[in-house]
Amino acid sequence: MKGLVQQIFDLIKLLNPLIAVESPLQERLKLLSSLTRECESQNLKCYLWSLEDDSLCQLQILEEKLTLNIVSEYQPITDKTRHEHYFEILRFWKTTPLQGILILEGIFPWIANNPDLLTSGWIKSALINLKLHNRNCNKTAILLGPNATLSYDIALLIPTLTQQLPTIEEISIYLREILPFFNPSEIHELAFAAVGLYMADIKYGIREAISEVDEIFAQELILQLLGYKIKLLKRVYDIEFLQPQSIKVGGLELMQESLKKYKRLMTPLALAYNLRIPKGVLLIGPPGTGKSYSAKVCSQLLGVPMIIVEWGNFRKSGNQAEYKLKKLLALVDRIDRIIFYLDDFDKGFAGDDDLGRRLAGMLLTWMQERTSNVLIIASANNLELLPPELTRCGRFDDIFKVDLPNNGERYEIFKIHLARFDRRFRNGGDAYSEEQWRRLLKETYRCVGAEIQAIVEKAAASTFCQMFPEVTNNHQHSQLPPLEITLTSLLEARQNINPLAIREADKVERMRNRASLQGLPSSPIDDSVYSHGNINIFS
Repeated sequence: MKGLVQQIFDLIKLLNPLIAVESPLQERLKLLSSLTRECESQNLKCYLWSLEDDSLCQLQILEEKLTLNIVSEYQPITDKTRHEHYFEILRFWKTTPLQGILILEGIFPWIANNPDLLTSGWIKSALINLKLHNRNCNKTAILLGPNATLSYDIALLIPTLTQQLPTIEEISIYLREILPFFNPSEIHELAFAAVGLYMADIKYGIREAISEVDEIFAQELILQLLGYKIKLLKRVYDIEFLQPQSIKVGGLELMQESLKKYKRLMTPLALAYNLRIPKGVLLIGPPGTGKSYSAKVCSQLLGVPMIIVEWGNFRKSGNQAEYKLKKLLALVDRIDRIIFYLDDFDKGFAGDDDLGRRLAGMLLTWMQERTSNVLIIASANNLELLPPELTRCGRFDDIFKVDLPNNGERYEIFKIHLARFDRRFRNGGDAYSEEQWRRLLKETYRCVGAEIQAIVEKAAASTFCQMFPEVTNNHQHSQLPPLEITLTSLLEARQNINPLAIREADKVERMRNRASLQGLPSSPIDDSVYSHGNINIFS
């Protein structure tokens, strides 16, 4: 907050009579208090006007509290027959003998591509006149709001400042003040869990956690604050924030080898050699082949959290799409050491309109200029929908084709999902003969990982219903009979699923062929005992 206030007063010293400031609503009270304190230290008066009540108040700090006192010199127009009557404050500030800083709230929506052209034009003209008339009058007007978007015709006339998310160092200083009984290591862990939140959100999250118990330990507070952060980011940014998970993956060995290299490239030693992780990684292939799962595997291998974004959802935001993307990229930059996963990347360009290209331009500029240690992974089914500038060299450095799993990979995927229900498959165990596996793999030819998961889950549910034909609650958990999934139940479940690669064979083959032209293989040639080359046709 001190940094933002300092930037504001640096612009005031340069005789800027008009400044735009973007600050989140939750930080409003703290920002107003900080501005008022700085004004009082420099013998300046600070005023506040908001569109809500159309009244002018002087801000003062009395007994460490922010107070508002009505200024009688300003008389708003009571009979507001035209929209511009709501903004009489602009004409007043241009001519009044009052000096100091005037904070104006609620104006941004009217001057950022507002469809009411007459009112928007009047406000823009009033702001321009204000800038010209007050340039040497010791008067500064600050436009304040959570979204300081200005239309192109006045953007160059009004310098804009944005309140950034606090750094880990700033959060640590604040936490040491309010949690003096925690040691430095605990403070650092807590600050790392809180990064990506504004100070007001951190304060609320900690207060909420502490209020529920008489005494709280550092690890418990870290978990609660992290949970609060995950919920808040979902609500504000419509994203998923996932911690590294412990998961297993069947196949995709070549891609996993590349992912392990990224971990070494994120070390200070690699940075000392001017080496960095790729600008971006693109996963292409038919639906259900494990692209999203691969991103989670990368999070596990690198030991860093992951943000999942449905890229197509930006199109639903309309005029707010670019603002939301800008805020999200700022969040990702601030968190640092994170995977930024853009799911269904191609769907954001399905309309082939100007909005999709503007969003792509914002993303490419950020990818090119960023200095944060963020790994961008995007997944796409249809490569043809992506603009050519996104797939040329220097954009996504690594492009992997995530294809239909081969026999050996399907074998591994089956065992991973079978182990969830049938303990015979856990810890490397197996319950089927080689002949049984060959039959199952033949029947599931062209099935992808998601379809194999569905087959196993259907078979497990069918087996359970056969074991317990009637509803009962008499069984003790420790005495439950084991659930054993048979080959027959898996084959029956397979009959109820029509694989996409068979149902939409033409579309899937086009996706695979296009992916083969630009993508590196994710899997080596199948050398398992179940590969087609290992079948003994004379047995």
